[in-house]
Amino acid sequence: MKIITGVKPGGNPYRIAPIRLHRNRAYFGLFFWILGLTFSGFNASSALGQLENSAPPLLPPNPLEVLIPDPLVPNPPKKNQSLTPEQLRELELALNILDAEASAELAAGNKPAAFTIWYRELRLWRYFGPLPEVRALTRVGTTAWEQQEITALQAIDARLKVIHQEYCLSPQVCELPLLQALAMGFETVRSRDLALTVYQQLLTDARDRNDASAEESILTNMGRLYLEKLDYVNASTPYQGLLSFAVQRRDRPQELSYLEQLAFIYTQANDSQGAIATRQRLVTLYSNPQDIAKIPQLKLAIATDYERLGQLQTAIASYEEAYTFAWTQQQFYIASDALERLARLYTTLEQFDAALEVYEALLIVERRAYNLYGIMHTYDRMGQIYQRQNAYTQAIQAFQNGLEIAQQLKYQETYFTEQIDQLVRRSRPLF
Repeated sequence: MKIITGVKPGGNPYRIAPIRLHRNRAYFGLFFWILGLTFSGFNASSALGQLENSAPPLLPPNPLEVLIPDPLVPNPPKKNQSLTPEQLRELELALNILDAEASAELAAGNKPAAFTIWYRELRLWRYFGPLPEVRALTRVGTTAWEQQEITALQAIDARLKVIHQEYCLSPQVCELPLLQALAMGFETVRSRDLALTVYQQLLTDARDRNDASAEESILTNMGRLYLEKLDYVNASTPYQGLLSFAVQRRDRPQELSYLEQLAFIYTQANDSQGAIATRQRLVTLYSNPQDIAKIPQLKLAIATDYERLGQLQTAIASYEEAYTFAWTQQQFYIASDALERLARLYTTLEQFDAALEVYEALLIVERRAYNLYGIMHTYDRMGQIYQRQNAYTQAIQAFQNGLEIAQQLKYQETYFTEQIDQLVRRSRPLF
């Protein structure tokens, strides 16, 4: 694809659409068919009704493709010709007046009338060539989005697609400003897939020209659009490119920002390996106190990813690191979370003694944080483990401790009482 700068005026926008001719032929054929049936003894109304019931309904035409003569251009130029510069100047002044009239109608609450005027204005912008037309489409598209005018958005989106197909997907010359305007236009009407397609064309051109500034700007837009689409798998690629630019110019704040964004993206994409590598890199780069405070949460997320990958011994070590960092930072909530996940992992592995040791440490953290609910739930989990080990005395004691907290909180008292009663009955001798 070759891209150059410049604007080529458009041709005559008032060609009769072929679909009209086809419809007229269909109507004439239908007329004579019904007429023949009438003279043959058939009921024409009944026949027409049957035809209407069997045929699919006709979709309303795109208001930007209904090309009718306009008084502002009484003598349209012939094919492959254009208006004179003087005619274009006069027409542009008239189009500005139409835009003002449409805005006034909208302000008065006459939305249908406003967009009817804008449709007329947009049809006339074809005389100026694709670039001015796309800019006009984008301007009206912005208002259509703000007004939630779905019909207008669909019409503008369809026209933008036609322009993109005609000028930028064929072997002929494609204008760089037109590509840039199309990208903005597709974004305006929230046609993100096509916007990304155009940005990919622009990205290829920027790299061919070694324009690093343009490349970085395009990658920023692509990354944002992928995130808006919740397409996290593809979002990682532009952000990796942006990260490389930040590293090259030694922009540490921007590097950290892109790494944090990538950590989020990899997590949403369920890419645990990518998330681990990114977070480990963040841990090594964090140096100021504000950033160091983020390390416990990073360590906890790293441990979770290792567990998800099935690397359980590494996960255990990472949970311990997360707990240690959180304790030193007095982030008791994260310390508690790390110990709870570690104990749950040991329990899954049926390493019950190790799990009980972790729960003992968790009690210390919960008391330090004055978290009575946390203390109560920890005693509950300890009681469950003792019960699995058939250590009924220890299980009863754990549930008794939990009951005392539950009574303070006036919460789950019945549960702990029932657990104790069941264990007492189970631990009684048979004779």
